[in-house]
Amino acid sequence: MTIEIVDAESVGMSSERVGWARELVANHVASGRSPSAVAVVLRHGQPVLAEAFGVKGPHGEPLDIDDVWPIASAGKPFTSAVMMTLVEEGLIGINDPVVEYIPELTGPGDDDVLVHHLFTHTAGWESAQFTGRLWKAMTSGAFADAPPGRDAITHLFLSLALDPVRSAPPGAQMHYDSSHYELLAEIIRRQTAGTFDAVLRERIFEPLRMTRSAGIVGDDVRPHLVTRAAGLPLGPDAPLPFEGPVWESSDSGAAAVHTSAPDLAAFGQMMLDGGVANGRAVLSAASVRALTTNQIPGVPALFGSEVLPEASWGYGFIVYRGRPFAYFGGGLLPIGSVSHPGAGGSNYWIDFEHGIVGVCFEVITKMSPYLNEPISGIGHRFQDVITAAVER
Repeated sequence: MTIEIVDAESVGMSSERVGWARELVANHVASGRSPSAVAVVLRHGQPVLAEAFGVKGPHGEPLDIDDVWPIASAGKPFTSAVMMTLVEEGLIGINDPVVEYIPELTGPGDDDVLVHHLFTHTAGWESAQFTGRLWKAMTSGAFADAPPGRDAITHLFLSLALDPVRSAPPGAQMHYDSSHYELLAEIIRRQTAGTFDAVLRERIFEPLRMTRSAGIVGDDVRPHLVTRAAGLPLGPDAPLPFEGPVWESSDSGAAAVHTSAPDLAAFGQMMLDGGVANGRAVLSAASVRALTTNQIPGVPALFGSEVLPEASWGYGFIVYRGRPFAYFGGGLLPIGSVSHPGAGGSNYWIDFEHGIVGVCFEVITKMSPYLNEPISGIGHRFQDVITAAVER
């Protein structure tokens, strides 16, 4: 795939500073801090940077700009976007009790959990991933006994979601956990009588012409997969295993989407354009506002090792409000920018004030298995350099 880059000056950005952003990523790989990285930046829909650095996998094949990455939790906004299409059709109500769709949710206080609480991680459950329950289940193989018709990863997340540990009343506290989004994906499956992957393709990937994106990876995408963790042992300082056949075959809506940097940029551009792409409304402007506007003002939050006095979360995105924290927010980003990072090095953001979509995927080779420590990569610095490149 060839992407025709425009002169940054023609869209009101400093060519020199965009070059600095490119060098930041290139040097990160050349220095050995990461074996692979890719960067894409759009301003007003025009690409000012699109380049891949390093290798695709353990055999040393050069990385291509449209190779496909496992983006882990960075795929959660896709789940939210699909949900909003069903809300628009009246198939789901944001303020409906979740038990109307998933009656198996029978724990203390679960009758009061609304779809709104799943979008915003405010069901009041302890985080399975930040307390270690998710990691222990993944590495023990306890999820391998998936019932017929259910893949192992979806079974893992749903099993944890249907057996939560309550830590607060619904709505009282945000506690980020992937279980919320697996329940959203399960609602999608039940309300459409289809797989999450099929609905995602039909409602998001196809209208956006995201041809290098998949939930369940097929033969069209598999040759282009980036292998992030190949040859690296699993352990206290190793990346989580968000890749391989068990993930490629998963219908999970929590952390199993695969996409390329240009495809993810197209999704972000659709958000910038009020839900419109390729001449059609993929989402309503109202849905875009709901996805990208803080829906839980005044609610305190736990996000890994960080305790925030007030969360800032839309129906799918972190909403930047002036305080950087470990998982999102270069110090120069305008208030109201949104993002959703993913474990292992998947970073992107949408800057509504400046009309910028930025994507920076890298391979982070060391991180806490409980995901309870700040992710050490170049995402924040890349965001700052690109933001500083805006001249008008």
